[in-house]
Amino acid sequence: MVLEYANHLKSQGHDVVILTNIVKTIFNLQPRIEKISRIRSKVGTIVNAVFNKRDYDVIIADVIMVIFFLSLRNKERLVYFSQDYDESYYNGIFMKMLIRVVYFYCLRILKIPVIAVSEDLGQLLKRRFNADVLVVPNGIDTDVFYPDRDEEYLTLKGNSKVILVFARSDYRKGFDIAAKVLLNFKKEIDIGDMSVWAVVENIDVPFKMRNFGFVPPEKLRKILSCSDALLYPSRHEGLPLFVLEAMACGCPVVTTKAVTIVQDEIDALVCEIGEVDTCSKALMKIITDNGIRDKIISNGLRKIKNYSILSSKEKFENIISCYKK
Repeated sequence: MVLEYANHLKSQGHDVVILTNIVKTIFNLQPRIEKISRIRSKVGTIVNAVFNKRDYDVIIADVIMVIFFLSLRNKERLVYFSQDYDESYYNGIFMKMLIRVVYFYCLRILKIPVIAVSEDLGQLLKRRFNADVLVVPNGIDTDVFYPDRDEEYLTLKGNSKVILVFARSDYRKGFDIAAKVLLNFKKEIDIGDMSVWAVVENIDVPFKMRNFGFVPPEKLRKILSCSDALLYPSRHEGLPLFVLEAMACGCPVVTTKAVTIVQDEIDALVCEIGEVDTCSKALMKIITDNGIRDKIISNGLRKIKNYSILSSKEKFENIISCYKK
């Protein structure tokens, strides 16, 4: 979403700069790129943020610790783009408490304005920190994501049921839970009745898994469209694009209550967070019960109409234009 908004602002005539040390992306970038620091490390980024005053009308960052470091010299120009609650990224109590203190300082004391990607996330930040929050829901482009049962991927899956997973090592995404769920189906995977496909990171698992890595939207559309289910047992979410993209491609989703935009047995199968056995039963249900599967796919395709990327871009631009000095 950061790149979507940056490209849109550029296309509308705004002067947009992406500050980064490394450019490694499958997406087209229209704004100009500037290096943060000569030191290509987190330390270099932090030092630069702490000591440099930036001459921009608005500075947008989507990590609360970055907001904190930038606030020491650039407080009046900052906007926090909250895609999730950053405390959820960590399992350890020390880091959780540190992040909460930083939130308190930045949002309650400094009153740095926030753009949140969902109503639930916005309400959480208001409730805990009395934050100044406006909500711009994530959206997707249905000209890019739609049912597309490509022959190449249909041939690849053969007669097996394909379970797609989002392979990310960060704690909140719950890939460790997905691996435990799929281990319950190891026999089916070994004999070829079930196949596991993955995108993003290459993570070792104790069963056969085909990993496509980072893929462009057109390829992801075909993978989603040819998958029989997306297993997405997240621990915490803002508003997950991957779930929206799956629904738009007609891929039924098995997820958790962390994904608040879906309803159990209406447009997804929804489990308690961290419950491996419940997720296993839901996964079995989605690939064997054609009635519930068809219902979830149909309702998902209807729901996705409420999440237009065009509407999101326009709303984001309007808000940012109000913040410009």
